Amino acid sequence: MKPSQMVTPKPEIIREVKQSYNRVLKRFNEASKYLDSPDTKEGEKEKRILTFKIEIADALEAYLQVLQDWNVMVSEREILDGFGKEE
Repeated sequence: MKPSQMVTPKPEIIREVKQSYNRVLKRFNEASKYLDSPDTKEGEKEKRILTFKIEIADALEAYLQVLQDWNVMVSEREILDGFGKEE
């Protein structure tokens, strides 16, 4: 069963998914900055890249897929910058 099929997409649930996306997006941006920093040693990057992929990048994709499955419109700005507080 797909995650989007586990619950009915009520407004409060959609809002929670968007808030969760925002939290992971913040972590994504912080991790990207760390991994892209010239001050971060290659060995450190190698140790962290798998966690980055599984716990952060894959999670972002999963939240977006759930919203897409629920036919929730998501703009490029929201993908890049997150969902506003009014959501």
